[in-house]
Amino acid sequence: MWHCKGKAAMDTEVTDVQETIAAAQDGREAIGVALRDAGVELVFGYPGGGAYQILDGILSAGIPNISARTELSAAWMSYGYNRMRRRASSACLFHVVGTLHAVPALYAAKQDSNPLLVIDANLASALDMREALQEGEEVYSSMKPLTKYIRRVVTADDLPLAVRQAVTAASTGRFGAAVLDVYSQVMTQPIVAAIEPLVLPEPPQAASAGIDDVIELLNSSERPVIIAGAGVHLADGTAQLAELAEKTGVPVVSTGRGGRGVLSDDHPLYAGPIGSFGWTSANEVVQRADLWIAVGTSFSQISTAAWTLDKPSKIVHIDIDPGQPGKIVQPTIGLVADARSALAQLNSAAQKRDLRQRTEGRSMVAAAKQAWYEAYRSRYDGSEKPMTQMHLIDVLNAELPADAICIGDSGSNAFFISRGRHFGADCPPVPNGPRYQSLGASLPIAIGTKLALPDKTVVSFHGDGGFYYDLMELATLTHHGIKVIIVIDNNGCLMANRSGMASLGMREEVAAWTELPPTDFVGVAAGMGVDGERVEHPEDLAAAVRRALDAPGSYLIDVATDPDTRLHRAVPNVVPILSDRPAKKGQHTSIGLEGSWPW
Repeated sequence: MWHCKGKAAMDTEVTDVQETIAAAQDGREAIGVALRDAGVELVFGYPGGGAYQILDGILSAGIPNISARTELSAAWMSYGYNRMRRRASSACLFHVVGTLHAVPALYAAKQDSNPLLVIDANLASALDMREALQEGEEVYSSMKPLTKYIRRVVTADDLPLAVRQAVTAASTGRFGAAVLDVYSQVMTQPIVAAIEPLVLPEPPQAASAGIDDVIELLNSSERPVIIAGAGVHLADGTAQLAELAEKTGVPVVSTGRGGRGVLSDDHPLYAGPIGSFGWTSANEVVQRADLWIAVGTSFSQISTAAWTLDKPSKIVHIDIDPGQPGKIVQPTIGLVADARSALAQLNSAAQKRDLRQRTEGRSMVAAAKQAWYEAYRSRYDGSEKPMTQMHLIDVLNAELPADAICIGDSGSNAFFISRGRHFGADCPPVPNGPRYQSLGASLPIAIGTKLALPDKTVVSFHGDGGFYYDLMELATLTHHGIKVIIVIDNNGCLMANRSGMASLGMREEVAAWTELPPTDFVGVAAGMGVDGERVEHPEDLAAAVRRALDAPGSYLIDVATDPDTRLHRAVPNVVPILSDRPAKKGQHTSIGLEGSWPW
């Protein structure tokens, strides 16, 4: 449903549009006005090449620019900003060939359903025929498989329409990446096309008959469970989720990373995150169920422990992407809808029906969580040196504000923080998506998150291996006066890779490739204008975190952690990363999906 306006409001908008046209005489000015009127608040970029003219138009429209140290970092910043805004509220601007450096973030936007808008400044189209320096003829075809929308702009009058289509595509349905490939001649061409303010359409609701069928199935089930994923966050549907759980007494589990924080960890109906690196309490509760109501999630590898969780015979799958219900498992009921809208519909239907009231869910969840907490705490006591990652996260939980945002990277540190970070009632979601999990994304995503939510404490929780990828963005923090706390889980190795090699029985000299040399990260940070300190004793960590919070600018804490800490799996006898499984003759695939759902 589109927002409707009265005649008076429409007449006012016509006048506004006429004034906007008068202010945009050429393509250079038009692109800035079109972005501004489409709701773009900030541009992340890397100066160079043909981007100058476009940047001039963007700045003239009053949109500020943040320059990163690489195109990839700039794209990750925009990724974090937009995930917090839940739409394409920022854009990326690069010289044409520099756009190729940002490919991982484009792919992550596709994998993680994240809004991303990239503008590349191409050369003049005539140079495509003349083998010019850094000609970009093939950039369009290179980007196309990774994007939800892509358009080559060769005339200025196409800019307003291309911008609004790109922002709409990135920000509606299943979010994704949009790319505008803008040729340089467009900047100097006159423009007569209207530039209209963009109002995004309302998200889709589920068919009312399908909602009634879900209520019937819920009423007839003995042990239903709601599985909530990142889509609930992206739809801003956590309040509707809490209302449905409390109204029905149905327990809730979340996916392992993207769904963390859909309910507070302390909520009596929240059993925890499921999957390989979740909580055993959540896996126990979800495997006792006779009905799964999965909302805003796919049945992905990590969240299902490589598809080995015992699934019930009845499944409801609600997702905004019509390609998800039925993709991996055939649901009893599949509904295509925005998560918030569908949850609101379920609440409304439940209010009108004689809904079955359940009280046993709270006691079941409480017992399962208590057993999980006791087992988790038994693995360390906080006095170990080098300290365990669990103790490090405990101290962060104790010292950081309750609504602080901790952003993991990739590898073991990311699973540790996703599992151990306490999510309270006011804690925002994890800004980086659940599937792509790229090394080198934590710090730039943290920068984008801080710019989107300037009043929040933002922490980049980094492994030492990943920090080599993006430490240059310490200079961006200093350059733009942005405060982010960087905590390095420094175990001197690529822990996840080392564990994988060991599981495959690889030679010691091969496994040694995962060892990392000692690096003075505090010295590196100081050279870029960021204060910090090294912490080696567990009793010194809390004071270091307090100093970081009190520091006027960004602060780095390099923490010596135990490289032999084991990341215990929450599902027994399951190797969660399929590439770590030795292949067996006659299996369905070479990576061993024996006994799992895709069979």
